[in-house]
Amino acid sequence: MNIRKSASLLTEAEQAAFVAAVLELKSQPSLLHPADQTRHRYDDFVEVHLNAMAVMEASPPGQSWGHMASAFGPWHRVLLHHFEAELQQVNPGVTLPYWNWTVDHDSTSPIWNPKFLGGNGQQDGLVPDGSFSKAHGAWPLVVLDDPASDVSFLMRFMGKAPDARSLPTTNMVTSALGNTPYDSAPWEDMMRDPNDPTQWTGFRIRLEIVLHNLVHRWVGGTMLAMSSPNDPVFWLHHANIDRLWSDWIRQHQDQSPYLPLTEGPQGHNLYDPMIFHADGAPPPWEGDSRPVDVLDHHSLGYSYDTDPADEVKLPMGPIPAQEELPAIAAREPAMAAAARRALPRFVLPREIAGLRNGQALG
Repeated sequence: MNIRKSASLLTEAEQAAFVAAVLELKSQPSLLHPADQTRHRYDDFVEVHLNAMAVMEASPPGQSWGHMASAFGPWHRVLLHHFEAELQQVNPGVTLPYWNWTVDHDSTSPIWNPKFLGGNGQQDGLVPDGSFSKAHGAWPLVVLDDPASDVSFLMRFMGKAPDARSLPTTNMVTSALGNTPYDSAPWEDMMRDPNDPTQWTGFRIRLEIVLHNLVHRWVGGTMLAMSSPNDPVFWLHHANIDRLWSDWIRQHQDQSPYLPLTEGPQGHNLYDPMIFHADGAPPPWEGDSRPVDVLDHHSLGYSYDTDPADEVKLPMGPIPAQEELPAIAAREPAMAAAARRALPRFVLPREIAGLRNGQALG
């Protein structure tokens, strides 16, 4: 069983091994674009994430693959699992560390050292040090939101955004973990009434909007893009999000570990194959994954250093068999694409009246 450790607890040798494996993926040929020598295997993962977010920013907004909707937890778990597996093809001893922002909560944290992730950006955002800096020369950003205008080097503006001066606190995490159920109808955040607090309930909304989005905004720069995996801290951030989802499942064994069962959009129901590429486009890896397949992180071959020492299977609430579920009803007219409301990228609670005025956020 691989153990994902807190990034602040990695030894210098473990930090170096992680960086070397990531750099190696940045040099291997792309599987999605094998004829394009400017693209590499690491860039394939960036492209998957960019495409998943880009459908929401189309006009009119399209259905989310793995953001602002129920599959946020399992979709990113699968993305991280495949990324970690490819790192381990380079070095079997490498696992994804997680960034516990309640511990490493500012730009002076040791995780930002030049031998690991590199530091904060300068006044113009340019990260000046580390293996992923422009100066090092091994980390050109190839997959960009807008290739015509976006810079091709790593940028960070830690804590500079007026609405993201600080990272999530322990109280915010505790408050999020206390929310039930996992998610609530209408299952897509762009379908919710922004002024109705009753439509903004559940853990997934707190995990994504209250915690996850704030971290993207706090780091700033490259992490504000749809192509945010261009910043390697993306993987550490999402490993922590993944850890917290498992913590919630363990804490709420009286709840279903995942919702919806059948009423959600395509790719978001318990037994739906999740979406990682557009119709007709090549898949980024072999095989399909459904939320039901990845509810227990131990089943994917890893644990966290904060898991109970004797835990080999994540305890969770009941999971109905597929044949026990009701037939999937036709989508309600209100769920038509035209009804989706565009939301700011990495939206924060203060930008949604119903969430801002609803339950306490910690």
